[in-house]
Amino acid sequence: MSYNRLNNGLIRFKHSVHTPNISQIPNFTKYCPIRPINEELAPYVHETMNAYPRGSKHVNQQHYYHNRTVLLHDYLRKKPHAMSLLQLAQYYDDSAKLTKQKIINSGKFVKEELAIRMAHKIFMLQQLPFSVINNFHFVQVYESYYNIFERFRKFPAIRTLDDNYRFAEFLKSILQDFNSLNLPHLVMGALECTILDLYPQDKMDELLSGLLRARISRRLIVEEHISVTANFLSGKEENTLVLGDIFQECSATEYILDASRACQKFIQEMYFESLPLPELIINGDTDLKFYFLPIHLKYLLGEILRNSYEATIKDYIRQGLKKPQPIVVTIIKNEESSLFRISDRAGGVPHNDKNIWSFGKSKERASESLKNFHMLPGLQTVSLYDHLYHNKRASTESANRPYMYTSLEPMSHTNLTTGKIQFVKPLVRFIERSYRYRLGIGLAMCKVYAEYWNGDLTSHSIQGYGTDTVLKLGNLMNSNRKLQLDKV
Repeated sequence: MSYNRLNNGLIRFKHSVHTPNISQIPNFTKYCPIRPINEELAPYVHETMNAYPRGSKHVNQQHYYHNRTVLLHDYLRKKPHAMSLLQLAQYYDDSAKLTKQKIINSGKFVKEELAIRMAHKIFMLQQLPFSVINNFHFVQVYESYYNIFERFRKFPAIRTLDDNYRFAEFLKSILQDFNSLNLPHLVMGALECTILDLYPQDKMDELLSGLLRARISRRLIVEEHISVTANFLSGKEENTLVLGDIFQECSATEYILDASRACQKFIQEMYFESLPLPELIINGDTDLKFYFLPIHLKYLLGEILRNSYEATIKDYIRQGLKKPQPIVVTIIKNEESSLFRISDRAGGVPHNDKNIWSFGKSKERASESLKNFHMLPGLQTVSLYDHLYHNKRASTESANRPYMYTSLEPMSHTNLTTGKIQFVKPLVRFIERSYRYRLGIGLAMCKVYAEYWNGDLTSHSIQGYGTDTVLKLGNLMNSNRKLQLDKV
């Protein structure tokens, strides 16, 4: 209480002490092992204290009943269909001809299949410990998955070409909206759970790898349906490519050179433009051409080469060499696969080999990665509720969304009636991010992609000498009839 002394010497009451609002957001900094970026994070941390996310249309008081009657008793009783690349390319029957009924049947299949696949991934998340799924970032993913599931489930039946046209436009919106934020939220959630010892590292890696592979498969199905719809509406009568329109014949040497130029630019921005750069030597089957997804190949080669370039330059500076050691890429082809061996003489990998394949890593490296994730433009305060349920705010913030995605890309421009489909390149933008943002997930991501394409990614390091990184990609022409869920 506060008092004033009057002229007569008496003490008189003036006002009472202000009582803090007990409902205000508390200061979490003394509890959190990670130093927050700014106070803007507090409202999102506060959300985890509520029984249900504020503003959620799916996770609310009715969620348990809806989840039991719709997801558990209906969609989880249905099994996802194993698919082959040939089925995707031929649009779900044995011919390459494009017909009205084939387009409609394709739309029906995609609508039902995506709802079933999302239901199974939602159930997988529901089996996680509460301390994991209640993590702010995993909550974002769970809500996003349930939203996608509901949107596919509730989309009207596809009976006509007009119905399918509206469905294709719906698919385009799915590829472009807030669900593209799932990758950074998944990884940030994994890093936080690692730091707090909430989930074993090996199980977290298995969880993320499975979710990423499933995402690639879903995107393949969606992209192929959009492609067949655009082809049919533009007057195309059949599919002439072996693996469909989204697969292309790629020149190994050209993609290596493109990735090298991106790495050189990265190094020059990291240091200075006149810095001597390593010589790139390409040998082996330099004329190799093979069918693959262009953006995936560019991402894989770019991420691996960037590690070699960065390590080589650091070794050159550390040892005071006259010039950097060369980087050698050897291309090998056989009937089963294509191999790229990237060899450097940068002194070898300085840390535990097991950690380079992990999304969680050690606590120290997880803390460093999480800090850099927080510094990515626009990601500090991104919540899917901002984009999904607040349209005015969404329209002003959409341009500032983070640029990390998995699998295929959302479309920057698509005209279904002319058959012209263009894709933005978020995976390439992911490679071209500033050197300041060391996220520590490059090789872990690359391994998931390589394994999806019936390949592998291995690293062989000799301390004090250098590292050989071997990327193997399966021959899609040999595996295009193989039926699998989340692998070609």
